[in-house]
Amino acid sequence: MNDTLKSLDEFQDKLLTLIQSEQNRLGTITEDHLLYRDDIFNALALELLSLQQAANPYLAKQFEQASLNTQSLHHWKKIPGVPTQAFKLIDWSCIPENERSQVFYSSGTTGKDASRHWHHGRSLELYETLLSLWHREHAPWEGGMCRVDECLFLTPSKKSAPHSSLIHMFGTIADSLPPEVSSHFVGNISAQNEWILPLSATIDQLAKFSQSVCIFGTAFLFVHLLDHLEAAGTRLSLPEGSVVFETGGYKGKSRSLTKEKLYQEIESKLGILEKNILCEYGMSELSSQAYDLQSKSDSHFNNGSTTRRLKFPPWARCHVISPETMMEVPEGDTGLIQVIDLANVWSSVSILTEDIGIPHKEGFELLGRAEISEPRGCSLMSEDFA
Repeated sequence: MNDTLKSLDEFQDKLLTLIQSEQNRLGTITEDHLLYRDDIFNALALELLSLQQAANPYLAKQFEQASLNTQSLHHWKKIPGVPTQAFKLIDWSCIPENERSQVFYSSGTTGKDASRHWHHGRSLELYETLLSLWHREHAPWEGGMCRVDECLFLTPSKKSAPHSSLIHMFGTIADSLPPEVSSHFVGNISAQNEWILPLSATIDQLAKFSQSVCIFGTAFLFVHLLDHLEAAGTRLSLPEGSVVFETGGYKGKSRSLTKEKLYQEIESKLGILEKNILCEYGMSELSSQAYDLQSKSDSHFNNGSTTRRLKFPPWARCHVISPETMMEVPEGDTGLIQVIDLANVWSSVSILTEDIGIPHKEGFELLGRAEISEPRGCSLMSEDFA
């Protein structure tokens, strides 16, 4: 292992030690967490950027062409975001090729190449540890919010789809469930590598539940289920206290609905109240996830509002910027979502997404996918990576 890779390894240890120390001190993640302090987060983000520049020749080349250097960037908000498109064009990774043991592909849109986020044993250890820690802060079976006896995942299993970061997340969640909570993956994989939900069998299984259940799935899988119920003229009334965990988008795989409409149909056809729906935001290029803020506040999950505000854990930040100026937009304005993710030790600390959001004092709203392919002012343009 060369000195740069050793330094990245040491950075991961330092980050994990800090997070676990704070967990021991606080017992839960609160606003007193040290990583919510801007000076501490900033120092770590700039340190990681410097290490990644030394380890990733693509990043070093882009900084050189843009006349940038890590010493001139004094704040994490100034770190240029690597466009998600770059992960489709090259293997954007600090992991040596002979040490890469796992790759997550983006689900993408039909006809487009998928992004590739490479991992090895150490990066997966960090990903799974922090994923589980942040999920426990929001899981319905933690903290006495409600009792869930079953977890039903509408996706294929991790074994069936080993290159999906979303399914890997679901598998990690399933592996960490309390022993009294059972889990089932009901999705399949088609010959064309598409996710298939056996609709009739899934509905039959849901109808048999006598205790509360948490249904995990993507928006398009829920739409497939809801459309099948509509076509059959059937409505379910799942046990009181049941929960939905909704994530992902439609990817052109179903009709698209606003969250408000989707949640209304879930309540109408599955009998799960809108206030018991938890939403999550993540992507294959990131190692951290944002959760619905309301899942930690009002009785059960939230007050029924479908205008959900999302928040990343203290080791990540959402930075909403103007695609024209690349400057931060004011609270309440609309811009592109950039994520500074300290858990992305082995790829890129800063990711520029193609998603539109609105920043708020606490959290952000997700509005959907941008219509433009690239921000005009981005100094790290994806076409430069080809």
